[in-house]
Amino acid sequence: MIKVNPHNTSQNCSNCGQKVPKTLSVRTHSCPKCKTVLDRDENAAINILNKALNEVGIILSACGGLGVSQPVRQETSETWVQLSLF
Repeated sequence: MIKVNPHNTSQNCSNCGQKVPKTLSVRTHSCPKCKTVLDRDENAAINILNKALNEVGIILSACGGLGVSQPVRQETSETWVQLSLF
């Protein structure tokens, strides 16, 4: 498990990073820059996953998904880190 700061995870677009301010009553993330439309919680979950992956040194490509040379699991000392979107 990786602990990440959830600050702005529902405000920042998970596709392009653009800040899209919204009140708590707005349940859909709709980015005016890249036109991504997602449920607000799904957008936040993707941002949280990306922050966790970044913490362990796995960087997603701009088009999404792991690169061919990126490991699905990364060994940290004697412990395996398991990451999953859902």
